[in-house]
Amino acid sequence: MSTFKDTILKLLTSEPREVIIWLQEKKLLKSKLQCEACANPMTFHKINIIDGYYWRCMKKACENFRKGKSIRTGSVFEKSKVPLRTWIHLMYLWAEGVQLKQACSLASVSKPTGVACFSFFRSVCVTYFQHHPIRLGGPQIVVECDESAFAHKVKYHRGRGPAQTVWVFGLADRSVKPALTYMEVVEKRDANTLLPIIRKVVRPGTIIHSDEWRSYRRIQELGFEHRTVNHSVSFINPTNGVHTQTIESNWNRKKSFIKSMRGCRRDLLTSYLNQFMWFERHSTNSFDALCNQIAMQHKVG
Repeated sequence: MSTFKDTILKLLTSEPREVIIWLQEKKLLKSKLQCEACANPMTFHKINIIDGYYWRCMKKACENFRKGKSIRTGSVFEKSKVPLRTWIHLMYLWAEGVQLKQACSLASVSKPTGVACFSFFRSVCVTYFQHHPIRLGGPQIVVECDESAFAHKVKYHRGRGPAQTVWVFGLADRSVKPALTYMEVVEKRDANTLLPIIRKVVRPGTIIHSDEWRSYRRIQELGFEHRTVNHSVSFINPTNGVHTQTIESNWNRKKSFIKSMRGCRRDLLTSYLNQFMWFERHSTNSFDALCNQIAMQHKVG
């Protein structure tokens, strides 16, 4: 029985026409194109260029008769020189969580090309959440909150350390496993910064668990039931079982990923946080979800 992976790998060695048809079916390439001069449908022709085919007007009376137009016209690939099958390969590798360095090697592309493509995929995640704001919790559902410092540490006193600590505020919904999270870079950890985020993301009726950081003391004013654990005494409140181990475990996984990259620039951290949240919500269909979102965000018409 052919698997999804087999299908993708086969596509990477297929004839250019099969690659183009697959991208057209995914609505990542135009399936038809009109001539700008005569408005008649252009036809699909084989040619010895990078994509193997191009559009051509075949109306003899047209001033653009036999003139060609790229198969990428109007698509997200229009200004790219990366082969279409390589785009598919990089999309698949990113969706599978393959690290950039290994992905560049497997897809036989330069690091700058890989960086540009992976950056584009993260931008798709950012745009997705702009149109699908995250909401967590609900009546009697527990949501944990916590803040954590993200910084690339200098080893053996070599290199330049971060100019300042980068703080990320996070929320974790324990009603699903693995938990769904929300993460946001914050300039401060005061109540005026954190409470509006909680109000924005957490649904009414949610029970919020946190440590006893002073900024959380006004959470009840937002209308939520608030339970705490004193981390200077124990990791789990011995009286009521309150803990924040879910969000803390989340921090460990995310920081491990950042560490494997040898750090992350501050201006890129938000896009990586969006990538993390994307994978939490598309863990079983990340490749299809990526294709669908690119098609929706960059419509080819």
